[in-house]
Amino acid sequence: MPAAHYAISEIAIVLASVFAIHRLAPRGFWLASFASLLIGAVAALGAWRFASGQFDALETLHLTAAVQGGLVAMMFLSADMAMKARAQQSTRLAVVGLFMASLLATSSSPSLVPVFSLAWLVVALIVMAIYAQTDRFLAVSSMSIMLIGLLVVRQNSYLDAAVSFHLYHLMIACWLALLPFCLSRLPKRVTAAPIQG
Repeated sequence: MPAAHYAISEIAIVLASVFAIHRLAPRGFWLASFASLLIGAVAALGAWRFASGQFDALETLHLTAAVQGGLVAMMFLSADMAMKARAQQSTRLAVVGLFMASLLATSSSPSLVPVFSLAWLVVALIVMAIYAQTDRFLAVSSMSIMLIGLLVVRQNSYLDAAVSFHLYHLMIACWLALLPFCLSRLPKRVTAAPIQG
């Protein structure tokens, strides 16, 4: 049975989630705030799973929440970014189309959830690379932390299992903490002014 120390990096994600929501919500990034809340909730479940010693009892629930919650979080985050940025109408329609396709595909074939989660993370990176108004390199680099952690660090055979676990989760916490900075680099879409007279 794993030691309770596995809960430490999960708690770091929870704290980063609270920080992100505190910074994102006042700026109107409601979908991104919800995405941060989902990630934090999954981490809180993981922290309880490890700290309480219910590793086996909560394993299925925790893993399912992590996979499904990760997809929904990436969908809502990327959609918020595309809708808030000065994206073309065709880009926003494409995001809506991918949103619907993700729901339909993953509901009929749950094995596609990780694929679509990765796809939505790539969408977020593309939106940031195209529409970031200032500090583009830093913003894209910060947004890439999650992708690097997912592809390189998570379950890395060259790292000790505990090291891989903690490093991956600390990268998620770092990514969450930097999310408000990244999204603040996106110029908000200008709405049409009301006609006077």
